[in-house]
Amino acid sequence: MSAVNRLSERVSIVGKTAAILEEMIRLGFISQSDLDSANLARAEVSKILSELGPTVKELREVENEIALTGDLPELLAQIRTERIALVKANREQRKYDKAVARKARHDAWEQRKRAEGLFLGVGVSTRLTFEGGDADKLSKAGLPVANTLAELATLMNLTTDDLVWLCYERGATETDHYTRFEIPKRSGGTRLISSPKPKMRKAQSWINDQLLSQLTPSTYCYAFRPELSIVDNATKHLNKKLIVKLDIKDFFPSITFPRVRGYFEYLGYNPGIATVLALVCTDAPRARVTINGTTSIVALGERALPQGACTSPALANLIASRLDSRLAGFSRVFGTGWTYTRYADDLTFSTDDTDAALGKFLAATTRIAADEKFVINPQKTRIMRAPMRQTVTGLVVGDALRIPKETIKKVRALFHSIDKLGEEAVSAKIGSNSLNVAHGYWSYFHMVDPDLAKKYLSKYPWLAVKRAN
Repeated sequence: MSAVNRLSERVSIVGKTAAILEEMIRLGFISQSDLDSANLARAEVSKILSELGPTVKELREVENEIALTGDLPELLAQIRTERIALVKANREQRKYDKAVARKARHDAWEQRKRAEGLFLGVGVSTRLTFEGGDADKLSKAGLPVANTLAELATLMNLTTDDLVWLCYERGATETDHYTRFEIPKRSGGTRLISSPKPKMRKAQSWINDQLLSQLTPSTYCYAFRPELSIVDNATKHLNKKLIVKLDIKDFFPSITFPRVRGYFEYLGYNPGIATVLALVCTDAPRARVTINGTTSIVALGERALPQGACTSPALANLIASRLDSRLAGFSRVFGTGWTYTRYADDLTFSTDDTDAALGKFLAATTRIAADEKFVINPQKTRIMRAPMRQTVTGLVVGDALRIPKETIKKVRALFHSIDKLGEEAVSAKIGSNSLNVAHGYWSYFHMVDPDLAKKYLSKYPWLAVKRAN
């Protein structure tokens, strides 16, 4: 068989490429080892190409996208813009989430403040600790026991929110818990009256009825007490050769919020409850101020007992008890036969010792008052010696109590005018309901001198009818 025929037959068996490789090995052009190396290299290349397949495919897809967009810098700019927008959106979302969380914390804090009374205004919240107190002391005194704001609100038949609203200290507010007006003082000038509105009156009435009425002020105090009057006060100074009268300046305003809070703590309440009670019982003098069309009620001074609140008289008497004890004790050791009484802000001392060293006496009583945080008004100090006329709480004292003649003359003229001119004409003249004024004077006469009151009632029978307005 010729070489050509043999090669042709081999091609038909193993294929053209394999036959050619066999012939090249036979003729010595390549060796079997060269062929094996080439096959290994080809296998590795095939493997690498297989592994690169997905990457090549991805590159082709990117090339297609680039081809579709056309401008690579513009595409990069677009991608950058989208990334910036995404970052901003994420930032805004984080800010929103923080704001929501902050509001939730604030709402929770406000709720807790309302429920627990953790903050009741600037300057009054330093002792809002609803812990401690002396429940046994309160119970023994017959006083209501409360340890938390919620407990106190329940006792007062108020919601916690209402109680916080009533006692929250505001420097300026659109809401005023009092109706305020001024009345003339007998000595000149005006006196600010703060009449509590219904909800505040309800809270103060509870404190007055359930708490303050259970306590007894000093035996030297005669004002604002059941069954006692100016008659009882003045009677203590009958037939005295020397009477000294002192006046406490700004009696109610001098009993400030810290003093009232301290008194409630002294009773046995914890600092938080004492603070709430003191805030209900005190208020700052206020005025209406309008700025840019907005009207606010602005505080003009520090909180103190308001004149017009039902709690103020009792608290003033109770807090002044230490002053009474000290002044009474001093007057006893200063000399023999001294008697001391207090009617609201009027301090009265009397004795038969006409040689008493009054300079030292006045200096000492003024120091004691100052030590108890009260100020004596020197312009109202009076020294009255017998047989000159002596008056105590508006009544003439001597061997018996008498209504001053000028008062009798004034009241007699009022009665006569009403009887002759009629109720309406006199009311228009004096600016008040004349029958109510007349009845008030008649009641005053009846308290001091029943025989005199009976005489006027016989002459003017209409005095027996008390009018509503």
